[in-house]
Amino acid sequence: MRAVARIDRSLCLGMGLCEAMAADLFLLADDGIAAAQEDRGQDDRFERLRAIADCCPTGAITVAEETDSAAGHESEG
Repeated sequence: MRAVARIDRSLCLGMGLCEAMAADLFLLADDGIAAAQEDRGQDDRFERLRAIADCCPTGAITVAEETDSAAGHESEG
């Protein structure tokens, strides 16, 4: 299983709190909207993502756990 963060671009205001809390997990894209970095296999990733999602002032970040096979199918489609 792996942790996956999703950003609701319609809610994100680009405040950068997520990037400030964990630049290895989030960055602000060229358009100023947050983007989740790809999974690098950190063991504590799920807990860190949940903590950051809880701090997002607009609630734009959601976190889920996916199986590796489900993640692979998502990227293929």
